[in-house]
Amino acid sequence: MNAAPPPLDAADLPRAGFWRRLVALVIDSIIVILPFQMLAAVLFAMTAGTVQMNSGFYSSCMDGKTIPQGLDPPPPHDSNVMRVCRTSLLGAATTGATLTVGRVTREGNTTTTVSQTYMLDKDGTPIRGTSIDLIYDLALLAYLVIMIWKTGKTVGARLVGVRVVDAAHPGAAGVPLGKAIIRYLAMLIGAVPAVALLIYQYVATGGVADAMFTGRFFEWFAYAGLLLGLWGIVLTVQVARKTDPVYDKLAGTAVVKA
Repeated sequence: MNAAPPPLDAADLPRAGFWRRLVALVIDSIIVILPFQMLAAVLFAMTAGTVQMNSGFYSSCMDGKTIPQGLDPPPPHDSNVMRVCRTSLLGAATTGATLTVGRVTREGNTTTTVSQTYMLDKDGTPIRGTSIDLIYDLALLAYLVIMIWKTGKTVGARLVGVRVVDAAHPGAAGVPLGKAIIRYLAMLIGAVPAVALLIYQYVATGGVADAMFTGRFFEWFAYAGLLLGLWGIVLTVQVARKTDPVYDKLAGTAVVKA
């Protein structure tokens, strides 16, 4: 009788490198964002711009000249810059439009920017509209989690020849749901201080730029940004060296060549 093959050991499987992972993520992002952009183009046209989406691959911006009156919340005092940006589906149908009004000051080698962003309707009038960008973000996260849970591979992963495995059971078809969720949430650890600071300031000041970006905000945000940058560097180095990055270790998963 032939002896049974030894069980797979995740430590022996070759890890996927940086470029394979990056290309897979880009492909997956395109797969999810295109339907949302098509939906956003339809909603923007049907609602005259009241419902829109400003995430996308094609965006054009131009400087404005006259800052509109009566903006709510009010723009930063002494604002000296104005920019209008439009996001579109493949450069054609508009999916979103925004107006950014801000104040740029320079002291020596330091440039400080304080700005407030407003939605614009189809005619370019500032409005309080509804954005579906957060829904897209959640849909992308759900897509990644479900695909890894069920098969260990997203569409992008299949195309570049990689898969996510459960380090404890690398021969299984997918990854336990809990591990899949932990894996993607753990990727965001480095962004927690910056996001928490922004949310706190926004809630405490009602989203008014002049109130948000005052005091020691820039100092604390610089520290949070530094932590985020270091987190990104650590993950990039770990992936480039084909070792399991922190989020895979925390989740008990690994990305290997299929």
